[in-house]
Amino acid sequence: MDYRVTYEHSLATAPDDYIVNVPSQLVSDVPPNIPKALLPEVIEKLILERSPRIGRIRNLRLI
Repeated sequence: MDYRVTYEHSLATAPDDYIVNVPSQLVSDVPPNIPKALLPEVIEKLILERSPRIGRIRNLRLI
């Protein structure tokens, strides 16, 4: 399934400095059998896997 999300993230070189605000991003290939309570964690993991320069993600929201 595909989900559109918004979040803030830091770079791996400075994980405590949140410098980027992503207003909208499409996250694809989310397994459809994920319980809704675990969905943010799974989406965060997918984002971090495909973007290794990202340090941490905060304020992740489905839109």
